[in-house]
Amino acid sequence: MSSNSPQRKVIVDVDVGTDDAWALLLLLKCEKKFNFKVEAITCTQGNTDVDNAARNVLRILTAIGRTDVPVYKGASEPLITPGALNEQHFHGIDGFGDLNFETPDESLLKSEHAVNELFRRLSDDPGAISLIFVGPLTNMALCLKMYPTVRDKMRDLFIMGGNRHGVGNVTRAAEFNFWADPEAAHIVFNNVQCPITLLPWETCVSEHKSLGMEWRMGVVGNSTNKAVQMLNQVEAKCYKDWMMWMPCDAFLAAVFVQPSIVTHSENFHVDIELSGRLTRGQAVPDHLKSNKENTRIVDKLNGEQFKLLMLYAADHDVEQQL
Repeated sequence: MSSNSPQRKVIVDVDVGTDDAWALLLLLKCEKKFNFKVEAITCTQGNTDVDNAARNVLRILTAIGRTDVPVYKGASEPLITPGALNEQHFHGIDGFGDLNFETPDESLLKSEHAVNELFRRLSDDPGAISLIFVGPLTNMALCLKMYPTVRDKMRDLFIMGGNRHGVGNVTRAAEFNFWADPEAAHIVFNNVQCPITLLPWETCVSEHKSLGMEWRMGVVGNSTNKAVQMLNQVEAKCYKDWMMWMPCDAFLAAVFVQPSIVTHSENFHVDIELSGRLTRGQAVPDHLKSNKENTRIVDKLNGEQFKLLMLYAADHDVEQQL
């Protein structure tokens, strides 16, 4: 990113989650070098409930001395209730491995609801703010329904979720974020007018194959960064049976931070299946190209560049290599 380019602005929506935490670390570490500013963090239910998600965000911000970034709580349930049951809890019931970390100062949370804050900020600065969504799309869908004028006020929208080829991780055909609130995903893809970048589950599967847990814990994790040390404990538990590391949300954050990291992408019209008995929540690209394209799907990243970014996020001395 040229130093002469205007500073980008971004709001990040999370359901923290260890990979959300890594996405936040990467974004906050890279602000100055890549000339952007994290304006706010909004929270939703997903990997855990919205209260735990907000606490985990505050834990990360406190650990790295960035409690200047405002945090807002949003949706506490999907649009259609009761929501689908998820009994996997990969990140633990509390999103951070159920390790009973110290409760952060919750007075740091802003009182405004995330949806109202999204509307306010987008309306006050139309066309200038990028949005990164790495959990269920409930907050964005609610914002579009409550305040339809925001549909053309975003600069662009980056989403981690859905599928490229119908491969699921919760059901045979659905990825977790879209499965957790299919109606929200449907609303977003059928309403926003800005460019959408989607990093789907299949890309995470292919990209994680070069990220061994030995490298994650022994190299990236060998850091004095307090947030990294906390995540070391969480991921040592969550990934105890895994050979490879799967930081899905950080892949998407890397695409925003350094767009040149994308080595292959393709444009499609994408919609979301809502009623299929086996396919509810599946993202369906129009391979027939019969509808106007609305989404760029990211298929492949520069893996070595991603590794450097993660090392940089963990405070390793690699800046000259970026």
